Amino acid sequence: MADDLILSASSVATFLRCGQQWYYAYVANLKRPPSVKQAIGLASHGAVEYNMRHKLRTQADAPLDEVLDAFSDSWNGMAADLEPDIADEGAPDPAKAKDSGIQIVRKHHAEVAPAIQPLYVEEPIRFDINGVAYSGTVDLVDQKRRVRDLKTTGRTPSKGKSHLLQMTGYAIGFRQATSEVESEVMLDYFVYYKKQAPKYLPIASGGPIDNSHIVTFSRIVHDVHDQIMAGRFLPNGIEGTACGWCGYRDICPAYKEYRT
Repeated sequence: MADDLILSASSVATFLRCGQQWYYAYVANLKRPPSVKQAIGLASHGAVEYNMRHKLRTQADAPLDEVLDAFSDSWNGMAADLEPDIADEGAPDPAKAKDSGIQIVRKHHAEVAPAIQPLYVEEPIRFDINGVAYSGTVDLVDQKRRVRDLKTTGRTPSKGKSHLLQMTGYAIGFRQATSEVESEVMLDYFVYYKKQAPKYLPIASGGPIDNSHIVTFSRIVHDVHDQIMAGRFLPNGIEGTACGWCGYRDICPAYKEYRT
């Protein structure tokens, strides 16, 4: 592999989750339809983006029916390919998943969006972290300089390194793009359940990302870069839950061996 590798939050998270999954997605370039839980996130994100772009222009939230239409348009573009997420107890089946997404969008529109006045929406970023290229998109920055990202999940999130990685990358990208320092980084989590209404559970950094977190971020990104360049794509998803919704499990020798 040529040393023109550009990492991102999603690619680093994929590699840490399962090296073999990363290989199929980024080296073999095999495209797979999204899982049910990925589709909920993608369609919800698209609806919130529609609303925030409208608010950036008009200073007011878009009408709820327009935001729901944006969700439906995104969802309907993926619906034909969706299959149940096996081994993921938090994900609803496809027949109920759209309702979960609609509830998330309604809750965001009623409880979260009114307090946000966007400053930037879907701002592209690109920077080097000690020689490793890193790119992505900062989803939302509000006028209080809070860098924000919408997350949807079927399980209650817990603070940990995955949150630190995402938060730090967003913060560095914001600083590089604007020459400003963020007030904090927020992950706006919406947790959906099979038999309960979605809950809003934000996770915030509580202030600017400090230098110790940037050092940790740099170390993780460098380690991922070095393993990729060395061709080490370990199927470590078997140790967690990644195989349950991985679109490559039908062609993965490690998964087939694990199942036998």
